[in-house]
Amino acid sequence: MLDLYNNKYDRKILKENIYALKLIDILKTQTLDITFIVRYILSDLYQLHSEDQNISIEIVIKYQPHINKQELEKALLDYNSDDDSIEDFQSYTEKN
Repeated sequence: MLDLYNNKYDRKILKENIYALKLIDILKTQTLDITFIVRYILSDLYQLHSEDQNISIEIVIKYQPHINKQELEKALLDYNSDDDSIEDFQSYTEKN
């Protein structure tokens, strides 16, 4: 298990472990880019924990102050595919 509160991880490691982590913990502890936030943090496909389902744009901005709210909103509107996603949860769990 990754130690999010004591270490910083790159995008690849976070993606590989996305189902094993709470998104809110990633949001609070890691430095994220807009693309990662749109594709994973704000995507209901990865919100497996109740705390993750409450993540809003305002919460993102609170924990990721380097993110511009207008740019994030635009990225959410423009996003229509998950080309960068990892395999679905069922496939992931069957392998692990």
